[in-house]
Amino acid sequence: MNSLTEDLWSIILARLPLKSIITSKLVCKQWKSIVESPYFRKSLYQNLHSSSWSLLVWDDKKDVGTTLYGCEPSMGSYILSFLTNKFEIQRDKYEYTVWDYTDVGLILISEVFKKPSILINAVYVANPVSQDCIELPSHLKEYVFPLGIVTRTENGVVLDYKVVLLDFGNVNENMEISLLIYSSVTGLWSLSIFHLPSSLYYQYFYRSISLNGNLYWLNRNSDNEDVIVSHDFYATGTDSDRCRVTLFPDSGKHPKFRRGCTISQGFLMYMNVVSITKDDGSLEDKLSIWRLKSGEWQLVSEISADFINLGFDHIPVTINSVDAKTVYFWNMKHQILVAANICNGKFVLLSELEHSGRSPNSFECFKRSDCPSFVLPQWLHLTPVR
Repeated sequence: MNSLTEDLWSIILARLPLKSIITSKLVCKQWKSIVESPYFRKSLYQNLHSSSWSLLVWDDKKDVGTTLYGCEPSMGSYILSFLTNKFEIQRDKYEYTVWDYTDVGLILISEVFKKPSILINAVYVANPVSQDCIELPSHLKEYVFPLGIVTRTENGVVLDYKVVLLDFGNVNENMEISLLIYSSVTGLWSLSIFHLPSSLYYQYFYRSISLNGNLYWLNRNSDNEDVIVSHDFYATGTDSDRCRVTLFPDSGKHPKFRRGCTISQGFLMYMNVVSITKDDGSLEDKLSIWRLKSGEWQLVSEISADFINLGFDHIPVTINSVDAKTVYFWNMKHQILVAANICNGKFVLLSELEHSGRSPNSFECFKRSDCPSFVLPQWLHLTPVR
């Protein structure tokens, strides 16, 4: 073993499962140095493991993602085993909920006193794959609601993160909400008043999507149209610079399915079946896919609905997080997930779905467009608290 050079050790270690790579750091100083080196992370590990992801649905009982499709072993098993190992001793007093998944593998966990109380006792940021977990300092507010976690990254490595809580004990009718924001850079909470755009019809913030330092929520405007509200927690300037309300690209039309967004290849994506007017004035149903770039929707593809034999037996679910050419549908009749390649028209019936824990009501989750994706982290440790 001593005759092997560090570059050969790097090649060998990079091919191990992620948990084994993390454990290998405990073997000796040489292996620890190799695994934590930029060369190992950028040149080897990311090339081998960057395509691993899982489609999750919410377990209505545990409120934690359950893997439906993805990598081996399932991301859902990572999350559930992590929660069990970390918090099992405290479960007689507290309940633990995964509130948010980031696009780079971090999760946000709340610790709540069991009934009759609903007060949040603590908030955690964790990497369920590496089993790293940080309990954030007390926020000193009694009534708070977790909104999400945002990150600042460089080449797939987390530089810092911010946790956002809603102080619902201090919400007024002037389109203002109070946010508690924790920064991993300062190690402190700060209070921020968030001025909502007057065009919004109601204040609804739940199940946010975290991407590139932004949180995204589905909302409605004063014209009762579906919109995406986004807030950039790393931007400087006024609320109008940081907060944006974006209409869906098919606004004013009548899509077949409830609107919802997902993440693929670093972009917020949206797909639906929309009736398109042809040259002769007749209507044709098409599966349309857009991505949000610089505040504008870009049409990625537009395919005849006959191409996928969609009808009303299938519900669009999500787009592959690492391959935008692959989209997923839920077949309501056969209760099966279907993968479709929008370029060549090939279909794959994903009958062997993994379930970590209790089998969820997938149909209801798909109708609510409530299916986050969890991408395997491209780094092996958490950003430490200052």
